[in-house]
Amino acid sequence: MHPISVAAWIRELEPRARTQPYPSSLRTCKRQQPDTRKSPHSRKKTRRVVLGEIAANDQHMFMPSPKSNASRPKRSIDKKRMRTPSPSKNQRQFPDDAYSPEDIEDATPRPDRFAHSAYPIPNLSYKEALSNEPIAEYDDLQTRSPTRSHTQSQSSNRSASPKKITSLWNVGNGVIYTHLANTTASKREQLGENGLALLEKLEDVADGPVVPVGLKQRLAEADMGKVRQHQFDTSDERPVDELLWELRTIQDIISLSHRCSVNRDHETEWNNRVHTKVLELALGNDETSVGFRSVTAARITPEYRPTHSNNLTTGKIVDYAIHLEPSGPARDIISSLIGMSTDSINHVGYEGLRARPIAVSIETKTESRTVEEAKVQLGVWVAAQVARIEALVRQLASLVAKKPASEACSSRLESEMAVFPLIDIQSEAWSLFFARVTPSNTLHPSNSGIRKPVSNIQIFHSVPLGNTANTVQTYRLVKSLKVLRDWVDGDFRKWWDVLLGVRDVEAGGG
Repeated sequence: MHPISVAAWIRELEPRARTQPYPSSLRTCKRQQPDTRKSPHSRKKTRRVVLGEIAANDQHMFMPSPKSNASRPKRSIDKKRMRTPSPSKNQRQFPDDAYSPEDIEDATPRPDRFAHSAYPIPNLSYKEALSNEPIAEYDDLQTRSPTRSHTQSQSSNRSASPKKITSLWNVGNGVIYTHLANTTASKREQLGENGLALLEKLEDVADGPVVPVGLKQRLAEADMGKVRQHQFDTSDERPVDELLWELRTIQDIISLSHRCSVNRDHETEWNNRVHTKVLELALGNDETSVGFRSVTAARITPEYRPTHSNNLTTGKIVDYAIHLEPSGPARDIISSLIGMSTDSINHVGYEGLRARPIAVSIETKTESRTVEEAKVQLGVWVAAQVARIEALVRQLASLVAKKPASEACSSRLESEMAVFPLIDIQSEAWSLFFARVTPSNTLHPSNSGIRKPVSNIQIFHSVPLGNTANTVQTYRLVKSLKVLRDWVDGDFRKWWDVLLGVRDVEAGGG
């Protein structure tokens, strides 16, 4: 409301306030209504009381600052201006602590907000002032309350509503989350042969031996929790010194995990002190065949951002990427491909992953963040990854005249369903999702109206990998990640070799 209208409104309310009693919620105030004709200070306090009554009982008026309306052009008011705001808007316009009854009794006299205005306040009635009030060109709460808007923005970034999960149906040609089936035949249909083989190996780890039997006596002496007999791995024949080093590292991980949980540390602290140590222990740092990168600074390349609904942001990023270190022939092909078109074989331009295909994407969250938010981020991320692979297939198809083997490569890709493992970390707990891609026959869009990626993506959840809360579960987690590493170096490497035509190049002598 414009300051002129507020001034006219207050003038009309003051006689009524002197003749009418306080509302029931304010009758406990000890001070009597002062005579506004005697003291200017009392008059100012009376105005605050009247505003308190209106705010506490009616809350149908909003009063922006004079500065926000001073430079706006004047226009005649329309009927929409007179509508009563909805309850949700009332709640935003008046915070809970504005003009509370407790503040009225101990209110400190403040200077009249209109006493030193840059322009005189005309002596108009409230109706006359309202009819001449300028109308704002927009109704954006962020311009009214920057602090509150910033808080709301942070809150919206920390959690994903069901509406955002539903909108994943509109990412590309659909990203659909669904549960894994109960029967082996149905799981095979969901994941394909390669995906089912990985799932079964992880299920074997979940109920099988994970703790080296050579540490049995030491664990009992250290009282590090109960380890059942079937959980000791009799096939682990590593030297004792290596086993002890691994045990000390696991103890450090558990200790840091407990500390982060008790202190409710931010996910960056979890990543730096816990999750990175787990990945280093399981994958190593030599990167001769498989490695990992922290990719919190890696943004999706605009060219591969999936089409989406208006209420979903596609700039989502993840925290880690487990990548494949390609063989010599594959690296040569990748170098020629990325030199022809894009700067990376992946959907991100991260320098360390330019020639290293991403195999497993990892999103981390703390207990203050939701699983639903992780699903959104992983869904958008893998959709962009599929869009990049589709572009790569089109690129390979363009070389058909020079390399006939590329045509066979493209057809084999379309007949085989690719699987991309996705890991969701919620504080201590690690879980695996399977993103299954059904390649589309429409890999050559003729116009920009076709959604990307054009392939369908189903994400099946979830398989517990372990956690960092106790000794046995941490050993289980490390072994699960080692199984995943072997899968990347085996089945996933073969899939990329087929995609790139490595075997055809080797068979043809380069």
